[in-house]
Amino acid sequence: MGLHPGVLGIGNAYLGAAFAGVIKVSSRHAEIITRIRMLRTLTLTMVNRVKNVKVLFGLNAISAWLGFGGSFIVNTFDLVPEGEIEPHLFGPHAPGMSGALTRIIDLFGYFTIWSNLLVAVTITMLFLNPNKSSQRFKLFRNTSLLMILMTGILYHLLIAPTANPESWNIYTNAFQHYITPAITVLVWLLVGPRKWFSLRMTISVFAIPTAYLIYTFARGAIIDRYPYGFFDVIEYGYVSVGTTLVMIYIAGYVLALLFLALDKVLSRNK
Repeated sequence: MGLHPGVLGIGNAYLGAAFAGVIKVSSRHAEIITRIRMLRTLTLTMVNRVKNVKVLFGLNAISAWLGFGGSFIVNTFDLVPEGEIEPHLFGPHAPGMSGALTRIIDLFGYFTIWSNLLVAVTITMLFLNPNKSSQRFKLFRNTSLLMILMTGILYHLLIAPTANPESWNIYTNAFQHYITPAITVLVWLLVGPRKWFSLRMTISVFAIPTAYLIYTFARGAIIDRYPYGFFDVIEYGYVSVGTTLVMIYIAGYVLALLFLALDKVLSRNK
């Protein structure tokens, strides 16, 4: 006995609805799976980026610590005998461990050491926590960028022509004045962090360099010794040295504005 056409129609309708429901559920399920896969891909990309960022920060930190740490060890243990000391510059020091303290004190009188140490500390903190972003830390990070770049430029222009590093100082000099400045700027260009520079920051980054100058000239007035020849007010006078410093400040501010411009451009392209 056959089914009533009406019953058969109702059955077909239910079956059609069921199949449509299955298809709808399957489609939604596929959509969810696709989204999960996309999220997984994005997460893996972010994880890999963090790993790459940490690798770059780690290499930068190693370079900075090698330069600073090498100089600290060389000066502590007097591994490189002092050559001829120019008048009014740091030294001479007692040989061996008896002169270790005065050598270390003078070591921390160099702008090069301040800049390399600041890079070493800030980049190590970024290596340990790439998401670190307090306002104070941003200032230290940006200051380290400016200072290490100024270190490389000033050394190349004002000191390198007459410098003659020997023995272990050849290697520490290379790290402090060439390798670390280049790596630090390159790492910043590649991975940032971004959006940390502002017009106000281009002024704030001179706080530590200014503190360094105040310390240097206050100490120099007491001991009649300076870290660099172009700081020697005894030889050249305050007007000449002051003029040089004004030019350095202007050049430094131009570099700070350049960092600001690059930060904005690179942030848009990110």
